[in-house]
Amino acid sequence: MPTLMEKNVSSQPMMGVCPRQAEYVFVLPNPPIMPTSKDEQQLGYVPALIALNGNHWRKIVTIIAKLTAPELDLWRQWRDEMLTNNVAIVFSTEHTDKLTGRVFFVGNEVRGQVPVPDKALVCGERHIAFVTNNRIWCPYLDYRQFPNVLVDELRQSIQNPSLESACFTC
Repeated sequence: MPTLMEKNVSSQPMMGVCPRQAEYVFVLPNPPIMPTSKDEQQLGYVPALIALNGNHWRKIVTIIAKLTAPELDLWRQWRDEMLTNNVAIVFSTEHTDKLTGRVFFVGNEVRGQVPVPDKALVCGERHIAFVTNNRIWCPYLDYRQFPNVLVDELRQSIQNPSLESACFTC
């Protein structure tokens, strides 16, 4: 069984499906401790990832699951399956301009590498994300910075092909 963590074209670590084929790609600043094949076989990839990295990575994959689950009420099951279906997590902005799926640039460090365009729509009020075409600049995936209200607003925008339902222009 192939591991979900592999090296992409630029020799950067990644998790999940191939970013070029993913419907959703999350660009995070730092990779976690990656599960080994033995860990995966015993627990499954996402549970092993959480076991190795603790509550911090549980929060990250939970928010990703809530954003990408086909149905929000199924996010728990989706969390453990999403990396084998249509979600990729990468740790470099290199080659993200060539991706066709929705790309989430997560946190301020990544936003510094890929600035938000002036034409981006703003989602949220207190906690905000920026959306333009298939690109989303969002806070770090932690509930203090990315509360459920922002998850709900972004989900509405993601589900709406025009990406404008919960967003507004500045």
